[in-house]
Amino acid sequence: MTAIPAEKADMAAHGRRQSLFIAGLLLLLIPALVPLIRSGFFISYDGTFHLYRGVALANAWAQGVLHPRLFPEFGFGYGQAILNFYAPLSYWPAAMLALAGFNPVVAVELTIALGFVLAALAMYGYVNWLWGPWAGLLAAITYTYFPYHLADAYARGAVPELMAFIFPPLILWTFTAAFGISNRSRIPQESAIPFLLAALAYAALVLTHNLTALLMVPVTAVYLLLLAACTNRWRRLLPAAGALLLALGLSAFYWLPVLVESGSVGLAIGPSEGFGSHALSALRLISNSIFYAYHGESGAAETYPLNWFAVIMFISVISLLIWRWRQRRQPANTPILAFHIGLTVVAIFMTTTLSLFLWRLLAPVLGHLQFPWRFLLLAAVGLAVAVSALPVLLPRIRPSYLLAGVIFLALLTALPRLPVQNLSISAAEAWSPQRMWAEDAANGQVGATWAGEFLPLAVTAQRWEIGHSKPDAADGAALPGPIRARVTGVSYDGINLDISTPANLELRLHQFTQPGWNAAIDGTAASIYPSGDLALATITVPAGSHQISFDFGRTTARTLGALISLASAIVWGVLAWYWGRERRSLRIAAVAMLVLALIMTLNSLGVGQKNRIPKPVQAQMEDVVQLIGWEASPARGAENTLDVTLYWLARREVATDYKAFVHALDNGEQVIAQHDGDPVGGFTPTTRWQPGEIIVDTHRLVLPEGNPTSQLSLRAGMYELTGDGLRNLVIDPPTPDGRVDLGKVQAP
Repeated sequence: MTAIPAEKADMAAHGRRQSLFIAGLLLLLIPALVPLIRSGFFISYDGTFHLYRGVALANAWAQGVLHPRLFPEFGFGYGQAILNFYAPLSYWPAAMLALAGFNPVVAVELTIALGFVLAALAMYGYVNWLWGPWAGLLAAITYTYFPYHLADAYARGAVPELMAFIFPPLILWTFTAAFGISNRSRIPQESAIPFLLAALAYAALVLTHNLTALLMVPVTAVYLLLLAACTNRWRRLLPAAGALLLALGLSAFYWLPVLVESGSVGLAIGPSEGFGSHALSALRLISNSIFYAYHGESGAAETYPLNWFAVIMFISVISLLIWRWRQRRQPANTPILAFHIGLTVVAIFMTTTLSLFLWRLLAPVLGHLQFPWRFLLLAAVGLAVAVSALPVLLPRIRPSYLLAGVIFLALLTALPRLPVQNLSISAAEAWSPQRMWAEDAANGQVGATWAGEFLPLAVTAQRWEIGHSKPDAADGAALPGPIRARVTGVSYDGINLDISTPANLELRLHQFTQPGWNAAIDGTAASIYPSGDLALATITVPAGSHQISFDFGRTTARTLGALISLASAIVWGVLAWYWGRERRSLRIAAVAMLVLALIMTLNSLGVGQKNRIPKPVQAQMEDVVQLIGWEASPARGAENTLDVTLYWLARREVATDYKAFVHALDNGEQVIAQHDGDPVGGFTPTTRWQPGEIIVDTHRLVLPEGNPTSQLSLRAGMYELTGDGLRNLVIDPPTPDGRVDLGKVQAP
């Protein structure tokens, strides 16, 4: 029998020990995840916003668009370029899970759970690298149960910032390894692999939460200088800078359009000056209760003070470190420990009123953070690493005893008053934009935000008016002559039409004008301009018959950003392949990076994107509107339900809010399901329509249970409410029952 070499046996034993510690860590995370087990979602400030964005991304993926900058259904169906300005990566897990068949609510909750787990593992890995597994466990527990970390999930519902907790430990870990600092030597002193991993970690942070990435800039710079000073390896700062530049390159497809195009939307209003009302005074710096109150005092501006666990742990670590210093017995990697203590102090200082002079001085930069409490993420990083030093500061006390004490205090102070209130959202509601529109209208908002930051500045209507009837609407002149229009293709963020008009026609999309909209008439680029108080994307179509196309996507900044990211991905892949000669996993990562870059590039050029052709119909309803197409599909997330989408062409401005309807008839021509009301879910009344506007209007039909009809006949039309009841608009060409016969469709 061949003996196992001692080195391999040691590695196997080490691997088993690490597996036990990681399994223990996962068990200790369960209390933080218990609220996610409850049915339904939970009430929070921003949670539903991120639910709707995750669903929108899943819808885009289902139609073959991998990086949709536009969500056409947002803003009451007028479209907002959310992911052109907001980091996309945190929505990927929820979108993947939703497309895999999970209820979108469950998909977001699993994403939150994933955020907690990955952040804990990242912190464990970083500190285990410095001081061993017991220290890693202490750091991971402190990090997880830091109240602001829990608040991001359950009080704020800030899923992207929650996911951002994953990356600061990874960034610090990879750079620490790059400079050869560890509790054990595992990486060759001159290895370049950690720099490649650091580039990935920082790029991922930029693509997850750009504000946290901004916060990490000075932290990373100071930490790199500290590492160089501790190791006297100043030359390693050059590849470290290269790693950061590579991270910027990999994420350029996102941040470059943000810098260039944010002037067209509400983001251009400038940095927020409301940080002063959310800063902590000295009297409010520490929670006044041992049980942390996540929503603070009623009626007070939202703040997140320190809990008593953090205060006790921080004072204990500093006291012990001073004691060990006076005995000239400093622990290993003391400069790194001191750095994290300093990071904690500075981060907490930046949440207080004492720091407001800095906020005002640096308002052009810090103002974008909006709230001082964002620095608490850095405080969590610093405190977690500081607490992890307890085993090396108290070597005579068993680490398991220290861990038990930390767990008890952390859970006692953080969990009892965790604010988890049930919010019922069905799968059908999550998949449909209807609930989002209703919430926007009720809150006087638009686009599932609180500040209208993604609303184009060209829109002059107040955001709280957009989903309601136009108060000063008046009847206008109808478009001249007969117009024939046919929808020849519809993609996720584009539409093609054949138009025949006797006179010049202003053709408008039911979409806000914003950078990225392109149009062509007979294959020649056409100028798009905003029209009306809603700044609808408009082109002028000359008299005659023409082929029209609209699509969203291309701008100079987006193209340049994509090229920079593609080049950076190639550089990363080539370097990973070269330096991964003895590491198969790194070569696999190199191939994966190159394949992903190729797929994303080809997809941005249209490869893999789906296109569908609605069924044509030509029906004019008096001089008000034309119905030019329709399509039907089973409603996602709802059984026995059919979504019927109508394509309208408005003929004139009207002073009346006409109602649109769709009827489903069985084989006996009896109506078995119907839906009627203001178009676009009730949030685009016809008083908002402009002549030449194309409106995409979806109606949801809920069929009776046990419906025996396999083929449904669909009818549609429009009516007005009068003092004598309702009156259907007269249809041309006329039909026997005054309704447009759309045709038959398979029952879902």
